[in-house]
Amino acid sequence: MNKQQLIEIGQRLRQQRNKLNLTREQFAELADIGVGYYGQIEVGTSQMSIDTLIKVSRASHLTMEYILFGSDPPKEDVSSLYTMLSHCSERELHLAEKVLQLFLLRGD
Repeated sequence: MNKQQLIEIGQRLRQQRNKLNLTREQFAELADIGVGYYGQIEVGTSQMSIDTLIKVSRASHLTMEYILFGSDPPKEDVSSLYTMLSHCSERELHLAEKVLQLFLLRGD
């Protein structure tokens, strides 16, 4: 892998980590890898083993294909979710967002 590809992988991971509102430390802990090593991955100065790629994929809720190549995963039909959420109050939407965040951070 060349330097530019490593930088692009790191950018995709950083973008997702930021979407999840996690610090590098929190993300590294979720992925069960060292904080310094994860930082090197994000800035593109270190490559990942297959084991680390699997851990990072699970923790970030991104496919390995997307992490490596940047190709968007196919979109699932989420229209039923939009329908349910469209009938929620502002308070219910806020609670639904918190529940979803907790679910996504579970790491299963």
